Amino acid sequence: MRWWGGRVHNGRVRSDEGGSSAWWSRSRGLSKTVYESWKTSLHGQANRPSRILGWAKTPTGFGIASPAAFSFGDQLAWEHLGWHEIERGGWNAELNKLSWVRYAVPGEAPTHGVLELTEPGRLPEIFRERISATIAVERFVPLAGDRGVIIAARRDLGGSGTVVWHGTLTRGLSWQTHGVRAAVDQAMGEVKSEYDIG
Repeated sequence: MRWWGGRVHNGRVRSDEGGSSAWWSRSRGLSKTVYESWKTSLHGQANRPSRILGWAKTPTGFGIASPAAFSFGDQLAWEHLGWHEIERGGWNAELNKLSWVRYAVPGEAPTHGVLELTEPGRLPEIFRERISATIAVERFVPLAGDRGVIIAARRDLGGSGTVVWHGTLTRGLSWQTHGVRAAVDQAMGEVKSEYDIG
């Protein structure tokens, strides 16, 4: 029987990378070596608990979902994204790929990411759930006909619970267009005034 890249035997998961852990442990069946390297890499991240909600294998390592962050890499190097840093993301079941777009500073191009999962398990579902859980406020404000800005307040799911506000332009608008930045600032101010958060 195969489960998330390991073999189940008497309630224990034998990982292909060596070592074993119970599926109900903090490492959720991930090998001890991989878990410890991931946990160590989180020490530099403020308010990032080292509890795993789910994980999956990639062609070169692992993707890991924790309560406050999405991580990917291997024992040598890990990258961590707070769920609130991801503007949008999705799962392509045909290509077995998770993809995401990170929030960008107004006027700069957003950063895109893609991660292929060889054994996805529940990771795509957890990925979607955690991104959705960060949304405190999301509202479309028209600026020019059906073109406008999406004002979003996203909550850090780590211990701080900090709320960060973002304005994302819809297609057909540019930060370089005269008056757009001022219109977005005004729209964000109006939406913020309606909510007692952040």
